[in-house]
Amino acid sequence: MAMAQAEECGPAERLPLVQGKSSRSSSASGSVLGSGSAVTPRSWENDQPLIFSNPDNATQPSPAHVPLPLWKKLVYAVGAIPYPMCNTVVGFYLNIFLLEVAIVDPLYVLIIVFTGRVWDAITDPFIGFLCTQTRTRWGRLRPWMISAAAPAGIAYALLWFVPPSLDDKDSPDKFGYYIVFYFAFQAFLTCIHVPYTALTMHLSNDNKERDSATLYRICFEVGGTLLGILIYTGYFIGFVGSGPSDNCDGGEREPDTGERRAYRYHGLTLAVLVFLFIATTFVGIREQKDEMRADKRIGFFSGLRETLFFRPYTYLFLLEMFSWLAVQFVQGNIALYVKYSVGLESQYPYVIAVLLLATIGWMPFWQLVIVKWGKKTAFAAGMWILMPMLITLLYIDYEPYVMYPLSVIGGMGVSCAYLLPWSMLPDVIDEAYLLNGVRREELFYAFFVFGNKFASGITLGISTGIYKAAGYDENRCDQPWTVALTLKILVTAPPIIFILISLIFLHFYPIDEKQRHKTKRLLEERRKNAHAADGSPYVHRRDSITITQWLEEREGGAARQSNL
Repeated sequence: MAMAQAEECGPAERLPLVQGKSSRSSSASGSVLGSGSAVTPRSWENDQPLIFSNPDNATQPSPAHVPLPLWKKLVYAVGAIPYPMCNTVVGFYLNIFLLEVAIVDPLYVLIIVFTGRVWDAITDPFIGFLCTQTRTRWGRLRPWMISAAAPAGIAYALLWFVPPSLDDKDSPDKFGYYIVFYFAFQAFLTCIHVPYTALTMHLSNDNKERDSATLYRICFEVGGTLLGILIYTGYFIGFVGSGPSDNCDGGEREPDTGERRAYRYHGLTLAVLVFLFIATTFVGIREQKDEMRADKRIGFFSGLRETLFFRPYTYLFLLEMFSWLAVQFVQGNIALYVKYSVGLESQYPYVIAVLLLATIGWMPFWQLVIVKWGKKTAFAAGMWILMPMLITLLYIDYEPYVMYPLSVIGGMGVSCAYLLPWSMLPDVIDEAYLLNGVRREELFYAFFVFGNKFASGITLGISTGIYKAAGYDENRCDQPWTVALTLKILVTAPPIIFILISLIFLHFYPIDEKQRHKTKRLLEERRKNAHAADGSPYVHRRDSITITQWLEEREGGAARQSNL
């Protein structure tokens, strides 16, 4: 009978919160746990036992949830600015800086960018794991953020500096210098970004408040993206102006240029801002512990299995990675595409600024689409809008100034690719918690960032290798026609292929709007039950009991009561 009742429920409905008096439940649970005949049901996703709380380990809840004040959401969102502010400039300009300003051989650039991104991606799950093991008086996440803020800023500033001792065009020491500081910058930025994104789940136990804080975070992230580009563009205008680049003499590229000063001063400015933004969030935010959280240490490989083999997360992870591969192929090649394929050599910073402004402008539109039609529909619509714009880039050289309206349309698709996967991630974390009774948001966010960075490394590395094969010469101001054609292909064909792959994974992603609202309702009911009138809410602990054992215990208690 107990198994029949369990099978009649859907997966998410198999997790009511056990309630009752501690003394009565304790004796009943002892008899049930002592028998070895109970059959443990398995969850529908990752073959894990469905677990419930042992009443003997009940703990008192924290005070009732209160709404997060606006100032706290803003202080939290400020910490989102450094990562996109720095990495957007890196994504758009690192290739062109190393190739045409620092004058590094394309083969070295390929190694620097690719290995640096791979290193960066590998550190994400490792830092996420270390966060789960951290216990300090300031929390488990905030100490990582403030400790890495200043080193990350210093490494970023030095990344955009060309030491006079390495000014020789053929100096092999350039390779060592840039790979060291690129590795250092990415490692310290990971120590900021992974704990920061996981901090979302520690702001409040209320789903609505977390959703609201996530919206503020994403808006500030997009604002940080624009801020980094605008700071560089301002220095570009000041040191280079709107005319053609002045670092060519007889077709040969000269090292001393206004662009070098623009890169140097923008790096110093952003380094200071990184520390100020992270310090603001560190001072203004405290981590709130969920009274239902299973605060248990876990091994790295156990966490890896628990996270990556959870089916909704697997599909969302692949969806996000391939959609970001598409965006990164455009982002990493757009500057050289505008310069050599379209012929707007001096205007590529302005085209990029228009693209990012459009990305921000379309954010409210996608929020309305999410409310009206749901997240899966919104993501599919954004990708189908982006693909025709990418095809148009093959023919833009006939009317180069069409790049500006196309950037506005392209910003619509980029905005969708940026917003939707991150807004879907909390839904997956809640689903995993409902099924397994354990939160691992640090690992979920860490592997998500890993996919994002892996996509960036793949695109920049492959693109730089293709430049070399197409005949690109970093010492020449004019490039052969094969370079212009190659750049056209790079910003169209690979992004469209990756978008189509991401749509396939979207089709299999199991959390639709109906399931999302159902999960949210069940979690709200569980938290209400945690504040039961008898003052003994039962929370998830390591020595939990299974659904079959709970049903048998309930039936046994009812039988004993009828005999009395």
